[in-house]
Amino acid sequence: MWEVSLRRNDLLLTFLSALLLAVSRLPLHLGWLVFIAWIPLLQVFERGVAKARQLLLMGFIMSLVYVLIVFYWFALVTLPGLIGMVLLYTLVYYLLFLAINRIFRSLPVWRYAGFISLLLTFEWVQNFGETRFPWFNLAYSLADYNILIQMADLGGVVGLSFLILVINILLNSLLPSSQRKARRADEVSNRRPGLLRGGRGALALILLIMAAWLGYGAYWLKYRQLEEHDARVHVIQPSIDQDVKWVPEQYGKTMQILQDLTLEAAADSARLVIYPEGAITNYLMRVPQAQRDLRAILDTTGVDIFTGFPDFVPAPPEHVNNELSYNAASLFRQDRFYNELYYKNILVPIGERMLWLDLFPFMWKVQFGQANWEFGEKLAYYESDGRHFSPSICYELAFPEIFHRMAIPADRDSADIVKCDYLVNITNDAWFGTSYGPWLHAVMARFRAVENRIQIYRSANTGISLIVDPKGRYLAKTKLFEVTGITAPLYTCQEIPLIRRIYRYPLFFVILALVLVVFALFRRPVRRL
Repeated sequence: MWEVSLRRNDLLLTFLSALLLAVSRLPLHLGWLVFIAWIPLLQVFERGVAKARQLLLMGFIMSLVYVLIVFYWFALVTLPGLIGMVLLYTLVYYLLFLAINRIFRSLPVWRYAGFISLLLTFEWVQNFGETRFPWFNLAYSLADYNILIQMADLGGVVGLSFLILVINILLNSLLPSSQRKARRADEVSNRRPGLLRGGRGALALILLIMAAWLGYGAYWLKYRQLEEHDARVHVIQPSIDQDVKWVPEQYGKTMQILQDLTLEAAADSARLVIYPEGAITNYLMRVPQAQRDLRAILDTTGVDIFTGFPDFVPAPPEHVNNELSYNAASLFRQDRFYNELYYKNILVPIGERMLWLDLFPFMWKVQFGQANWEFGEKLAYYESDGRHFSPSICYELAFPEIFHRMAIPADRDSADIVKCDYLVNITNDAWFGTSYGPWLHAVMARFRAVENRIQIYRSANTGISLIVDPKGRYLAKTKLFEVTGITAPLYTCQEIPLIRRIYRYPLFFVILALVLVVFALFRRPVRRL
């Protein structure tokens, strides 16, 4: 009976951790909950879980609660995709909890190092592979606290997550149950009390970390100067409903809305106007009428236009299709209509491309309504009005590494690191309606701006469009489904952030996690106290 009660208590604690983590991610100004969200689960692992099936149930609870609260809007696009996500992350959390539990039981001295390294590995590896989905990062819970985001230029979102986990561990050590366990461990091993015994050491460390964290943020926000420029870059938000966006009869209406908004921007002395992802709902590079329509806007307004559109090229003979389709974007100017095309490098799993098509060609026949775009293979850089920028499309905003290479590319010949004047992100978040999805996506721009100390102009079809400066401050921002345009001065920072030079340092945590898991597997569990 006691075991059943204990097991039920562990499941309730798992539910509590999942709930706190999920709520901290939402636009409810409760991001501070992330600093205590892992404490319930830490209590479970401190006691030790003996049975794998209990860990599987814990993984299911964690996945179900977190995914349904944070990513419920997936159901607006694909209900099977939402269910599949719950099942996939049930497996992921099960394996994660299995490894954490083993380290806690077999390598108690290294338990916190294992806990941190495994969770950071979980975050970082989601940046790779065709199933990549780096939306679980703890750091994004800090979206409302710009002062705490400033340290992202040192360690990126992984560094912020590291600090969050350390605070969780230190706060957990202050609990009476943790103090009793620490005393028993000291008595059994006949060792001197550790730093965290009594709570004073832990409290001192918390205060020291927060003082340094807040101090660094305050220093950047208050004292670091940015250079201001009159760049005359405008972002427009046409707000074309997803249900009619690609209907042929809508094309003319869409072009009229784009022209009207561009005329307004030109009247405000714009030099570059940014349209959202897929704004031109035609094969712009292949259809003469679409080119004439865009040229007419260029000639009427005299501005440069950066826009998204679909594109295709002939496929090689061995390909299952006759054409290769791309989610594309480019810059168009009166004096130079044709410029380099940018093809989206990172595609939404299943939503924009079925998984592993190169390995399993028969998957081309599996259709859930996805586009099946091809992957772009290189970045693009453009110049408008004497300023240089690099673009990204939609989902790519979630990937810090590609943004480092966009914002601060290394010269191929000299290996010198140079820096763009600003970045452009275009997206179509109409899929998400009025859910939390557009907000969760948009706030990532703040983190990418601070990580690279660069201004970002973001054009979203139905919102949220925004302009965020190198300090993560919102200079302009739209509401959902507004038909509008925004602009702001350009601020630049010539500094190359530390994270740009060391952005692969999370490999250290991956290696540490692997080493600790291997050692834990070959060592007997220590008797619980």
